[in-house]
Amino acid sequence: MYADGASGSIVPQTAESMTTSDAITWKLKPEVAISNGFRFCPPIVADGMTPTPITNDHIWSMIPVDSEAKYGEATGQQIWDWLEKELHNVFAKDPAKRFGGWVVRFKGMTANFTMHNDLGKRLNWIKIGGKPIDRKRVYLFAACEREGDQDNMLCRMENVMNPRRANVTMHTILREYFAKFSPVAPKVEGRITATDAPQDLLSQLEGYDYEFR
Repeated sequence: MYADGASGSIVPQTAESMTTSDAITWKLKPEVAISNGFRFCPPIVADGMTPTPITNDHIWSMIPVDSEAKYGEATGQQIWDWLEKELHNVFAKDPAKRFGGWVVRFKGMTANFTMHNDLGKRLNWIKIGGKPIDRKRVYLFAACEREGDQDNMLCRMENVMNPRRANVTMHTILREYFAKFSPVAPKVEGRITATDAPQDLLSQLEGYDYEFR
C-alpha cells in the first residue's frame, strides 16, 4: 500500500477522507459514499519522487475504530437538510455552535454552498450522479457505523430507511482498495465548493496570515 507523491499539496483532513469515500464506493457500490472527517494522524506526505508506504498504523490513525460499513436510504430532502446541518456545524457564526472539524466528505455527490450565509440558507445546489438532487427520490448511500448511534442513524443523518450493515469493516475495505489501486494520489476534485471561500481553505477561522503550502 503506497501514497504517490505526485499529488502535490493536500488540504488537511481532505485526502484521507476522500480516499475512504472512494474505497466505500468501489466496494459497496452506493449512489453516495460518505466519510466522516475524523483522522488523528498528520497527512501522509510522499517526497514527490517515490511512493511512501501506507501502514496499518496509518489506517488506525485515519479511522481509529474499525467500524462496520453500513447502508442506508434517504430522500433527497433528508440529504439536503442533513448537509445544511453539517455545514452549520463547521461554519456557524457563533464559535460555540461549531464542532466536528471539517465538512464531511463524500463521493457520488457534489455540492455548492455559501459559507457566510445563515443556518438553512447555505446550500445553493446538490447533484447526485451528475444530476440535480430530487428532493422526493430515495437514494442509497453508505458510510461507517458509529458505536452508540441509533440503528436508523448514519453519519449523523437521522431516520434513514432500511439501515443494514454491509458485513465488512472499514479497515478491510481500505486494505482491499489499497491492494488493488496502490499507489493512490488523491487530489482536490471540487466535490464540494463555496462561493465565498477558496477550494484550499485551511481553516474556519478568518483573518490569519498563514499561507498553506
